[in-house]
Amino acid sequence: MTEPSSPLAGARFDAIVVGAGHNGLVAATYLARAGLRTAVLERRSIVGGACTTEEFAPGYRASPGAYVLSLLRPAIWRDFSLRSRGVEVLEAAPTLNVFRDGARLTLHERGAETARELARFDPRDGAAFAAFEEEMLRVARLLGPWFDRPPPGAPGWVSPASLGALARGAGRARGALLETARLFAASARDHLERRFRSEHVRAALGWDSISNTLAGPSTPGTAYALLHEHAASALGGTSWGFVRGGMGQVTAHLHDAAREAGAVVVTGAAVERILVDGGRVRGVRLAEGGELAAATVLSNADPKRTFLGLLEPADLDGETRAAIRAYRSEGASMKINLAVGELPRIAGTPAGPQPHHRGLIQLTLPLAEMDRDQEGARRGLAARAPHVELCAPSALDPSLAPPGRHVLTLGVRSQPYRLAEGTWDADRERIADRLIAELAGMIPNLPGSIIARQVLSPLDLERTLALTGGHHLHGDMSPDQLGPLRPALGIGGYRTTIAGLYLCGAGTHPGGGVTGANGRNAAARVLADRRRSSRPYRLRRGPPRRTGRSP
Repeated sequence: MTEPSSPLAGARFDAIVVGAGHNGLVAATYLARAGLRTAVLERRSIVGGACTTEEFAPGYRASPGAYVLSLLRPAIWRDFSLRSRGVEVLEAAPTLNVFRDGARLTLHERGAETARELARFDPRDGAAFAAFEEEMLRVARLLGPWFDRPPPGAPGWVSPASLGALARGAGRARGALLETARLFAASARDHLERRFRSEHVRAALGWDSISNTLAGPSTPGTAYALLHEHAASALGGTSWGFVRGGMGQVTAHLHDAAREAGAVVVTGAAVERILVDGGRVRGVRLAEGGELAAATVLSNADPKRTFLGLLEPADLDGETRAAIRAYRSEGASMKINLAVGELPRIAGTPAGPQPHHRGLIQLTLPLAEMDRDQEGARRGLAARAPHVELCAPSALDPSLAPPGRHVLTLGVRSQPYRLAEGTWDADRERIADRLIAELAGMIPNLPGSIIARQVLSPLDLERTLALTGGHHLHGDMSPDQLGPLRPALGIGGYRTTIAGLYLCGAGTHPGGGVTGANGRNAAARVLADRRRSSRPYRLRRGPPRRTGRSP
């Protein structure tokens, strides 16, 4: 239970975190463990940001945002004792790719099994997959360690020791550096067409290049999308799956840890303005009235909302303002949660529960058609039959739906934030109807099984979850918006150009996804600055120094 916001008026804290998403809760916990009097202010009535479990129809629960867990860093599992607190990941089945021509291709956890599957489409592709996987892992081993530390070259973190470590790593992995450079420059389509013959194989391996972006697989730089998950798991990340009880269980336990550390977490407390005086942050003003003083403010909001929405224009220098305006954070995905009477039956498969119901189902199309749909989305056209990612978490976790019923979650790509004709408010349901009718060709029992639904356009995601542009990742994960360039050069190391103001959300390194790394790294930056050190602060794993503080 969180404190009501009214008693906070006039209170003073050492640090205030704007937004109780998972990274905000992580940062607040580390700060409180270090002895800082810390408050977390959340505009919604629940904590979790885009990582929640919410009832969308009577008896049916799902997340409006993140719905699978795969990237949460080992340090977060360890430092927050999440397993002993009860967070359980139900390991998902292999991913089934379904094509409109009736073909089906399964990507397995084990590379050898995937290679055999790809060989069904072209024997040469089965042989090529091992080399492809090894290339990805070499690059991932080079980049993976940076998930848990500030980006190389970030202001305030450059020291002889860090530069030396970077140089030694580069020397040991010269080949991986060249491969990384190619990945950062190449398009996903070019990268895959050079290695694989089958269009089905290319599509099954390349659909992630259009996730949460308006770019198409032929856009230079999209090859990095093929790498991101490899890099995150290179240092022992969790195997991906569904969280028992839904993704909100993760943030519920992070919330518990924050409060145990002494942080004050307040819901229904929308921050209207981050207050700045003479180039230094001095606190926040609440939308309901009243101010809270603090010498340090961390924003878990996305960069555009932070710099262009929460700050007075006069408080931001022109260079930073221009960089943030140019930062790309326009989403291109629609989210649909369905309450259904039965599991989806893929055309050509038996009725009843199947292994693919316990994993992800990719209703996909060739890369050239993805390019076409993404180009249309850039012009404001919602694709009629786009790539769709579908899962049925209730197949593994019956607690999410009434007995015998199920929850389906659909991530629909190539749906622009701005429609060329009409509006999302007027056309949301019509576009969803059209999509479900199109999917009936691949899932014949889908239309007749729907009991209730929740349709979230990019605009709805912006309104509900405070995601500018409806972008789940707080901005495109393209090479020019990664590392010390995320969100912009000069503010890519969590510290901003305003003294005492920091970023800790997914719009910072290492980017989006439920990782906890952004919040952890940002807290370390704050604590290092407080002791005026260029060396990263060694964070406390717990136990907290004291508990039970109140404002």
